[in-house]
Amino acid sequence: MSRLRALVTVMFVVGASVVGLSPGAATAAPPGDLYSYLENPGMVAEGQEPAHAYLRPYADVDSAVRRDDDSPFTRSLDGKWRIAMAKRPEEVPAGFHADGYDTSGWREVSVPHTWQTDGLDHPIFRNIATEIQPDDPPRVPRDVNPTGAYTRDFDVPADWTGRRTFLRFEGVTSGYFVWVNGAYVGYDQGGYTPAEFDVTAALKPGRNRVAVQVHRWSAGAYLEDVDQWRYSGIFRSVRLHSTPATYVGDVTLRTDLDATYTDATLTAAVEVGHKPGGATGRHRVTASLRDARGAEVGRTTGDVEVTDRGGQVRLDLPVRDPAKWTDETPNLHTVVLTLTAPDGTTHITSETTGFREIEIRDKQLLVNGKRVLFKGVNRAETDPDHGRHVPRAAQERDVALMEQLNVNAVRTSHYPSDPYFYELADEHGLWIADEVDIETHNHEDCSRWCQANQPEWRPAFLDRFTAMVERDKNHPSVFLWDTGNEAGLGAHHYAMAEWLDANEPTRPKYHQSNNPDGDAPFADVWGPRYPSPERFEQQAKSTTKPLIFGEYAHAMGNSLGNFREFWDTVRANPATQGGFVWDWAEASIRQRVRILPDSSGNNISAHLTGAPELVDGHRGKALHLSGLDDFVEVYRDRKLDITGKALTLDAWVKPARWSGDFRIVGKGDHQYALKMKTENTLEFFIHSGTWQAVQATVPSDFYGNWHRVSGTYDGTALRLYIDGREVASKPFTGAIDPSSAEVNIGRDFETSWNDPAKVGRMAHGAVDDVRIYDRPLTPAELTAAEPVGGAVLALDFDRVEERGTHLSYGSSLSGLDGLISPDRDAQPETAQLAWAHQPLRFGYAGGVLSVLNERQFSGTDDLDLRWRVTEGSRVVTQGRQPLRVAANSTGAVRVPAPANPADRERFLTVEAVTTSAGPMVPAGHVLAHDQFSLGGTEVPGLDATPKGGGAAITADTAGAVTAEAQGVSYTVDKKTGTLSSIKVRDRELLAGGPELDAWRAPISNETFAWGRAEGEDWRKAGLDRLATTVTDVRVEPAESGVRVVVDSRVAAPDVTGAWFDQTMTYTVERGGVLRLGHKVTPQGAMRTLPYLPRVGVSLAVPDSYDRFAWYGRKAESYADRKDGTPIGVHSSTVDEQYVDYHRPQDHGNHTDSRWALLTDGRTGGLLVAGAKDVSVTPYDDLDRAAYPFQLQRNKGWVTLHASHAVTGVGDTPNPVRPRSQVRPDTTYEYTLTVRPLTVQEARAGMPAGA
Repeated sequence: MSRLRALVTVMFVVGASVVGLSPGAATAAPPGDLYSYLENPGMVAEGQEPAHAYLRPYADVDSAVRRDDDSPFTRSLDGKWRIAMAKRPEEVPAGFHADGYDTSGWREVSVPHTWQTDGLDHPIFRNIATEIQPDDPPRVPRDVNPTGAYTRDFDVPADWTGRRTFLRFEGVTSGYFVWVNGAYVGYDQGGYTPAEFDVTAALKPGRNRVAVQVHRWSAGAYLEDVDQWRYSGIFRSVRLHSTPATYVGDVTLRTDLDATYTDATLTAAVEVGHKPGGATGRHRVTASLRDARGAEVGRTTGDVEVTDRGGQVRLDLPVRDPAKWTDETPNLHTVVLTLTAPDGTTHITSETTGFREIEIRDKQLLVNGKRVLFKGVNRAETDPDHGRHVPRAAQERDVALMEQLNVNAVRTSHYPSDPYFYELADEHGLWIADEVDIETHNHEDCSRWCQANQPEWRPAFLDRFTAMVERDKNHPSVFLWDTGNEAGLGAHHYAMAEWLDANEPTRPKYHQSNNPDGDAPFADVWGPRYPSPERFEQQAKSTTKPLIFGEYAHAMGNSLGNFREFWDTVRANPATQGGFVWDWAEASIRQRVRILPDSSGNNISAHLTGAPELVDGHRGKALHLSGLDDFVEVYRDRKLDITGKALTLDAWVKPARWSGDFRIVGKGDHQYALKMKTENTLEFFIHSGTWQAVQATVPSDFYGNWHRVSGTYDGTALRLYIDGREVASKPFTGAIDPSSAEVNIGRDFETSWNDPAKVGRMAHGAVDDVRIYDRPLTPAELTAAEPVGGAVLALDFDRVEERGTHLSYGSSLSGLDGLISPDRDAQPETAQLAWAHQPLRFGYAGGVLSVLNERQFSGTDDLDLRWRVTEGSRVVTQGRQPLRVAANSTGAVRVPAPANPADRERFLTVEAVTTSAGPMVPAGHVLAHDQFSLGGTEVPGLDATPKGGGAAITADTAGAVTAEAQGVSYTVDKKTGTLSSIKVRDRELLAGGPELDAWRAPISNETFAWGRAEGEDWRKAGLDRLATTVTDVRVEPAESGVRVVVDSRVAAPDVTGAWFDQTMTYTVERGGVLRLGHKVTPQGAMRTLPYLPRVGVSLAVPDSYDRFAWYGRKAESYADRKDGTPIGVHSSTVDEQYVDYHRPQDHGNHTDSRWALLTDGRTGGLLVAGAKDVSVTPYDDLDRAAYPFQLQRNKGWVTLHASHAVTGVGDTPNPVRPRSQVRPDTTYEYTLTVRPLTVQEARAGMPAGA
């Protein structure tokens, strides 16, 4: 085994000189200026042991077989540490690492942890851009580089005397120095792989102290430009272990199966380490192979001649038909290694292995000779309360959820995961694509400049990669070595591939650049990124190697459309074998909800993001912004949608050192703002077709002092004021454009949409008395001692009110792209994921159910088949029986459909359920399911429509017309064209509507600028503010009753050239039923939109009717994401229909609906039938809230969306495919049925006959 890492960890290059620290040595302090470490990409490590698999020392063979976590020769240093934070390394307490330094007054933290989730440092989220400013690799900022000084006291057991003691850090970011008892022992700059130091020489009897100085930014941080929160601190475990001075330093285990994949040879390449005082000469190494029960399967021994440089020996063990390891059959074996010295001293350790063979043949990746499907996700290590540290229980919860959702593979995006996750993967059967911690997204264009081609960065690339491989090489779950994400393709990637070919060729190579698209000449597997389903079909036909998506089906917010199409193609093409969905869990972190009271009287919600602080202000308190993503977010209240010709922005500011940006207050970049345009230029602008701006140079004393800055617009000119004095003006008469941006203080909100490649620091300094007025203030008002009244928004910053916690996504929506929430609640889209992934595929014809078992290595003996025939809410017949289908074969089960003389609609639902509980899956878990229509034309719940009686017009005035039938009255408002009342038994059932419903709160895929932000197209056309103008009302007789026909034009009041022609036909039938005919034709610019969100009607129903029932698909579903949830009769409350997307957006749609109702469960309610899609919400202003805690309920009503058609959700960046769009150039015509519920139906919660 090559020891390249041994070279790069004991030496580093500065200029032309070589500086080194031998492992095990100790000095008083690191040599030279610390920036010669932090800014040197070649200084990857100092004083470290060569990278190796972690081999826990044991006292005896039995504990090694069990692989006990605790051993007499290990000590965890997790737990309580002391920490002192400094703004810069120069401000760290001098000499804190010295023996005896008093840290008793320092803050106590629990390690592992991250600073940002413990409130010690500013949380920053970035995607493409680095958070290091200026972006000048390898240099780090000198004005601010948060630095943590840690100490931890510990005792060394007395029986460790005479042995060697190693201190191991599993993960620390970014660069850090280590001392023990005041002696410097080493440095590390690769945060996601272990750093291990021989600290024997620094230890003393009794109490000892380890001290660590961690820096947020080093050269290494430039290689961690990941689409995630940027965390710092000791985020993985720290431990001590003790071995004899001659010890098993490393082992490489390989399993080679024979041509029939039956018998095997186990190879153990053992490396023996030697330290001063250790025995030399002939040693014996014994390898004992144990099965899952601990029984010995075989044993082999070999002798090794140990010198001062150690020794090596290879052991081979033939094994007859061992239990094989696959994701379906994760049969683990344990290899117990015993090193015996000439004097009888032993070192006992163990490592796990799995017998499996990975090959590539005929453009397929084969496991034990079989084509396997990799149903994977990209998993970042993120926890809402602990940041990058994911506690073991949380890791176990992830694995359990993955197994329940039919996920069998993980890409460790974008760095090696915590070691415990690999143990879980080995034990429970998860394939791992192991990705090195190298991403340089903002410097990925190697045709221009990228780190991957710079010679000085080569040690860092190789150090990180070889450390990952050496750590994880023995895990059977690891099936791909991934050479990095979005870091281009350069010389150092080729060097990694060459190292693999020489040292670890047993697994395929994988490369995840954007260009080339998930590929490299050395890659054995192609991993294309984010193709459309159509593009993927082409790739499937043209690929010359196995294809496994690196990233696809971007699951941002309400998403995962088109997923079935991807998997239909995977299953149809042998070379396509799955991929990794982006991504597993949303990355938000839990922060306190810190509200800034609005003293305007409007009570508009404003809250703090990041870690801003209250400081002494111009008067009272002010808000200090650090420049490190501290800002204020304001609810997008309608009062702030100032679009006329009157505006004032007013604030007091005390700017600190220029950070590159100071957005004082603004509503995005396309409506209005007051900001520092450059270091010395103040700007006030409005957007009216384009930017209309007025600018002035700030006074010489601007920085470090309080100044009042103001901008006004009165419809004739923009004016800019500093300290009440007009300093610039510009004539202009246009109206301010609308924008869906939120008002922010300290940030341009639109960066959260656009996610640009360059995002500098944000506002740095203090702000006070921020005001927004919808009128121009006079010069006298702008010189008043205190802000004048009448503001739309008035933030004084004198106090902060805490109102619980929320999950913050920071400065970008980019982290809201998971299948599950930060708290690990599965989002509705996971139903489609699990269905598309499920290893059993069903078909039904002629009374026979076919069951295709995609499992390659196991049958279905662990499953029962459960089936039922339903007719509305009634189960007609059902059954359960053992399911017996062999691996990779198809079985048939007879499930005859019972007679259906009433011709009522029926469905067959089939489920494969687990018969017993497993470690991660409960008994009765539905592993696979499907549903088949059994025909029937009568819809349960609609075949008992009231009949009889008469219908008549009872009132017809200039303002309204009322029709009655069977005690039900319907009143049509002639001015609005809508129903103003539905009454039965003098009880009002309606609060408003029906109105044309062509809007939805844009989902994330329609908001984010990666792809097309269709939501902005809709807003420009006015879909979010439609108003109806009635053009004609006609009262006509009808064969079944009476009819009122209303023609109208529907458009936004402030938009010309885009409208809908609409006809509503209200037919009141004799039984008291309303037939609502609806004809809609988009006109003008409406017809050129990419697509319409929906076409249908909305009904406002009194909020006392808070129980919801429907006949349609159970879970949230859309046209391109519905297979995973069955059709049936379901019920819930209105509030239960809310889906907690952490950026509020359209939710809760139910496709393939037959009817829906709202009821109070006691007196009555309203039923609507004929809408293909239905949903209900108490929040009409969803899109105005940035977070769920900002949502404002409708005042007195809930809204029922009864839609003829709803557009699907697509995935980022691929828009909804045409077949799942509501086309904007089509006339839609359909009929709905509306009627009151009877008291009996209200109490039952469903219509008669359902």
